[in-house]
Amino acid sequence: MLHRREWGVGQPVIAMHPLGLDSSAFEGFGEVLARRGLRTIAVDLPGFGRSPLPDRPLTPALMAEPVIELARSLPMTPLVLGVSMGGRVAIEAALTAPDAFRGVIAIAPYLPWLRFRFVLGWASLVDARAAGWVPLERVWPVLRWLAGALETLPCLREDELAQAGVRLVYYMSCPATRASFIAAARELALDPPYGEQGLWTRLPRISVPMTMVWGERDRLVSLRFSRAVQRACPAASQLLLPCVGHWINGAHHRCLAEAVAGIAMHVDAAAGAPVEHPSGVRFVTRPCLVAAASAATSPLLEEGHGGA
Repeated sequence: MLHRREWGVGQPVIAMHPLGLDSSAFEGFGEVLARRGLRTIAVDLPGFGRSPLPDRPLTPALMAEPVIELARSLPMTPLVLGVSMGGRVAIEAALTAPDAFRGVIAIAPYLPWLRFRFVLGWASLVDARAAGWVPLERVWPVLRWLAGALETLPCLREDELAQAGVRLVYYMSCPATRASFIAAARELALDPPYGEQGLWTRLPRISVPMTMVWGERDRLVSLRFSRAVQRACPAASQLLLPCVGHWINGAHHRCLAEAVAGIAMHVDAAAGAPVEHPSGVRFVTRPCLVAAASAATSPLLEEGHGGA
């Protein structure tokens, strides 16, 4: 069973968190989607939050299994949404059971590396039991204080996803959380790019509408993956948000949430006219809401000197 949190009513959206986080990361998304008449069902993936760790390797396929079961139990066919690791699981779920979902939104998803694979090969030597080698549980009061202090930083006040990320500082004092983190990170590193189970081999077979969302400020998941996605699955929509990074976005978290809400509302419709990017990928883009709000309240506009 997956622990879950819900916001809103209406057409369901199943949301999956990044590595190490839990369903609380989607509070901001949930509130924005609820205003659009959508029901967000955010889950704790196996081994994270309040969902138990299974006794099998934490591969994307294993984590997708209960998500597919949840989707099939709902009265309406859901959209599946994921961020980073959750994005990889969302793609896996849609590839495995396309009948269970009406579409997939993957936000800066982890995708198998196409270069430098030899570096990731070392992950096969990692054992989740290594979580017990660093007894962070002995300093949990300090970690809890540190997480609480970080969560109150001004740059995080409007970014629930980043707030959930800093809480990981405290959660890592739990040996089970550390074991899940290591186990999932190991399987992501070893995720095969090609072959019968390889994502890049199977991605062209996806049969539900798919949108990839990228942040131009993302320094963790390279925008170069968008070129590989365009080659493998040219029918997929790709949305580029110039003001968004991978994790701490502050007020720009609203830009991300509103963009995702727009996709969720019109998943079967064109997201807009794609424009050629210097990378060679044709992206749909959305304006920065923070910049627009700042311009609308500037002193010149308030005094009536805003131009024609």
